[in-house]
Amino acid sequence: MKTSKLVIFTLLPVFLILSSCQASVVEVKGSEFLLDTIVELTLYGRNHDTQNMLDEIFGMIKDYEQKYSRYIPESEIAAINSNPHREIVVSEDTMEMLEKSLHFSAISDGLFDISIGTLVDLWDINGDNPHVPSAGDIASALERVDYRKIILNQARNTIMLSDDGMKLDTGAVAKGFITDKLVSYLQEKEVESALLNLGGNLYLLGSKTDGSAWKIGIRNPYGLQGEYLGTVSVRNMSVVTSGIYERFFEENQEIYHHILNPKTGYPENNQLASVSILSPSSLLADGFSTTVFLLGLEAGMDLVEKTEHVEAIMITRDKTVHISQGIKNGDIPFQVTNNEFTVME
Repeated sequence: MKTSKLVIFTLLPVFLILSSCQASVVEVKGSEFLLDTIVELTLYGRNHDTQNMLDEIFGMIKDYEQKYSRYIPESEIAAINSNPHREIVVSEDTMEMLEKSLHFSAISDGLFDISIGTLVDLWDINGDNPHVPSAGDIASALERVDYRKIILNQARNTIMLSDDGMKLDTGAVAKGFITDKLVSYLQEKEVESALLNLGGNLYLLGSKTDGSAWKIGIRNPYGLQGEYLGTVSVRNMSVVTSGIYERFFEENQEIYHHILNPKTGYPENNQLASVSILSPSSLLADGFSTTVFLLGLEAGMDLVEKTEHVEAIMITRDKTVHISQGIKNGDIPFQVTNNEFTVME
C-alpha cells in the first residue's frame, strides 16, 4: 500500500448518474488518499449524524490500513512478514481476512496466492523502479510463494509463515474486506443509500435517492479513464474490475501489467483484457476479479457459474464481451454502449 505514481489507473469504473438529493435527505461526501489509492465516499442520510458517520468511516479505513499495509512497520501483516517461523497474534479481523484469502487459493489451485509479496517486490510495478527481473531472480522469488506455508491457528489467533523470505501481500483482498466492514457499519446505522469507492472497489448501497438503481460504467480497457463500453444497473452490489490497463509499465516495447501469475512469475498473458465481478460481497468481488482473470475465460467463467451471488463481465482482447448467466437473464441489467464491442451470446 505504498504510494504509487500509477494510482490514477485504479479509479474505475466511473459513476454515470447521480440524482440530486431530496430535501429531506442529507448528502455528505469526502475523499482521502488511503490504501494506496483515492477513497471516495458519499452517504445519503436523513439526520445530521451523517457527517459524523462519514468521519467515522474514514477513521475505520485508517485503522484497517494500520493493520493490513505491509509497508507500515507496525502493521500486523508486517509483523508476520518480519518473523518467519514465529506465531504472530493477530486481531479477529485479520484472521478472518486471511482465512477467506486461503479459500480463494484453494478454489484456484494456488493461482490466487497472498504469499506473493516477494514476487511483487521484485517486479516493483507499483513502485518507483518497475522492471522485468531476470529469470533467475523470478525463479528464486517463486520458491517463496506457497499459500500452503501460511499456518493459521484459530485457537490461538496466530499466523505463521513457515518459509524464510516469504511475504504476505493482501492487496488483492484487503479493499474488498474493508468495504464489507464499512457496509455492515452503514447498515447498522440504517443508512439507506451510499456510494463507496475504494480505488475502483465499488459498493452501491441501496438505491439512488429517487428509488432507481445506480447506473455505473464498465471501463473500456482500451480507452482512457472515463471511457466505458457499457453500463450495469445495480442495488446493494459491489463491482470490482481487474484489467491489464490498471497498473503497468513498458520495457523494450512490451507492456507488463500488475496481475502476476504466482506459478509462472510473470504478468498473466491470456486472452483477457479485463474482468468485472459483481457480488453483494465486496470481498468476493475483489478476490474473484483476480482469481477469474488468472484462471482465464473458460475456467474463470465456469467458476463464476458454480458460485452463488457472483456474476461476471469478461472482456477478451478481441473486444468481445462475455457475461455470466445472471446478467444474460436480466437479473443485473447490462447494456453495451460502445459499438466496438460485441456481446457473446
